[in-house]
Amino acid sequence: MGRMKYQPNAKGEMYILNDDIDMKAKFAAMERRLEELEMKNMQEVQAISQTPLLPMPCSICRSYEHLVDECPTIPAEREMFGDCNTYNSNWRDHPKCSWKPQPP
Repeated sequence: MGRMKYQPNAKGEMYILNDDIDMKAKFAAMERRLEELEMKNMQEVQAISQTPLLPMPCSICRSYEHLVDECPTIPAEREMFGDCNTYNSNWRDHPKCSWKPQPP
């Protein structure tokens, strides 16, 4: 007859598993838990990938039709303010535009 892999305990009809069977049971439980976590992770990734991306409006004119770099108001601003350097070296010595410590 075959050899029993577990033996009944006299205390409460519980079985004491051999170390080999106990390790296999723990390993199987870990495998199931890992598969559950992988499935959960896969479902989260699918949920994220199915979420539609909301378009961002242009921060200059609040239009959804173009990006900031392509905003049609930028050429109008360049006409208004010019496309040149706004620094004027003559302003460097202007008394109202300089900072000096004020005497007490």
